[in-house]
Amino acid sequence: MKTTAASPGISAKNFTTMLNASPASNTSQSAQILAAFTGVAFGITTYMTLLGIILYSDHSDIEIFGVRMLIAGLSSIIVFSSQQLLGTLQEKHVLAAFPSITARWFVVFMIVLMSAYVDKSAERLSRAIMLIWLFTTPFTLLLTALIMRKLAVFYYSNPSRRRKAVLIWSNTACADLVESLRNTPLAAIDFVGFFDNRNESRPPSNLERLGDLTDAANWIVDAETGHVNVDVVFIGLNTKEPPELAEIIAILEDSTASTYFVPESLIFGMPGIQLRELAGRPVLASTETPFIGLAALPKRMLDLFGSFFGLIALSPILLLIAIGVKLSSPGAVLFKQVRYGIAGRPINVYKFRSMRQSNPNERVVQATVGDPRVTKFGGFLRRSSLDELPQLFNVLKGEMSLVGPRPHAVEHNELYRKLVSGYMFRHKIKPGITGWAQVNGLRGETETLEKMEERIEYDLYYIQHWSVWLDIVIIWRTIKVVLGDKNAY
Repeated sequence: MKTTAASPGISAKNFTTMLNASPASNTSQSAQILAAFTGVAFGITTYMTLLGIILYSDHSDIEIFGVRMLIAGLSSIIVFSSQQLLGTLQEKHVLAAFPSITARWFVVFMIVLMSAYVDKSAERLSRAIMLIWLFTTPFTLLLTALIMRKLAVFYYSNPSRRRKAVLIWSNTACADLVESLRNTPLAAIDFVGFFDNRNESRPPSNLERLGDLTDAANWIVDAETGHVNVDVVFIGLNTKEPPELAEIIAILEDSTASTYFVPESLIFGMPGIQLRELAGRPVLASTETPFIGLAALPKRMLDLFGSFFGLIALSPILLLIAIGVKLSSPGAVLFKQVRYGIAGRPINVYKFRSMRQSNPNERVVQATVGDPRVTKFGGFLRRSSLDELPQLFNVLKGEMSLVGPRPHAVEHNELYRKLVSGYMFRHKIKPGITGWAQVNGLRGETETLEKMEERIEYDLYYIQHWSVWLDIVIIWRTIKVVLGDKNAY
């Protein structure tokens, strides 16, 4: 029997059939419908918020705002109809969605302002009402999200609307899945237990072991009545699969249970395995770049506007820092060092010099606490991350991005690419001035391999979950981190 390389116990035909017939497309359609419903609810909220403010302010000329309310409602439907936002709203704590809600609302507000300037009605709009609307709406949208979530939780609290699930041949990816589903009550999935031939505790250890794989084959479908005892079956795929899995899959093919395969990333020798679709066909991809073709345009526009206006706004500060660097020690104001850019191509990254001038041929040694090479003024620049500001020129040139994995020294790249699995995947996108790892406490020195592995894990998460809204959140959090973090030396 022909088998897949990853799973010798599962026939290629069965695997492909079940992958194509899996409920992923139906789930995607349901998510699209729910996302559209969320957009409509938020659109109504923005409309009603402005209407309420106008009525409470006794603004008699409501017709002036009529077109603005309509534009706000329609644009909100488009901006808030997002599956990514829907996923955030499904988490245990709705407050986690507040930054994304606020960022999306700001986009809607700017669309309304632009429309007012286009039809030359901006001067007729009350500035007080517009400001109140700007600062009030994020909280009314959050209230709407809370109400929607309460209604959904109530709806899915009915046992008849929840699905029972089991794990078969568990792995660490299954453990992560169980934890995620338990933290997402609206997924409406309750785990009964797991089946595994291995007697030792398997992840997740807090699930009941129902038996071995032979028991699973007899338990899934009742032999006498033909009744299916479970709604959803998750099958863990590991480097070695037991022969019993083929029989279980054959049983599942002749049942009404939804089947999901949960591959361990290391089964393919690569991290970050994701289900994608190419030309209408499902494929498993490992850390694909989100910036292919026109998909790269929104990020490039954010980088262009952010770097251009950032350089203009910060030009007085840049001039003062340049004078301070020149007075602190002899040498050039800017420090230029080769780093790996996108696809591992070398680029010259600019920084304000924070150390005393050294021999360019010296071996690169990462700065540490109390490093004697760092000047007093340079120490201030490093702690505040102001030494990174010249990289706005790299962003403007298209060599870097405002947000992305931080570029490491070439010597460090060559060292860690041999020690950390998937290290070079971080170079599938442009390096950034700030990144997801940095705003999660992973700034400065990486004195242990574990710290570098954790940083790479955050970098790969960013690549897999990128959005404009995530970039905005990271930029905002960077400002807070820079003001209070002491990890950069």
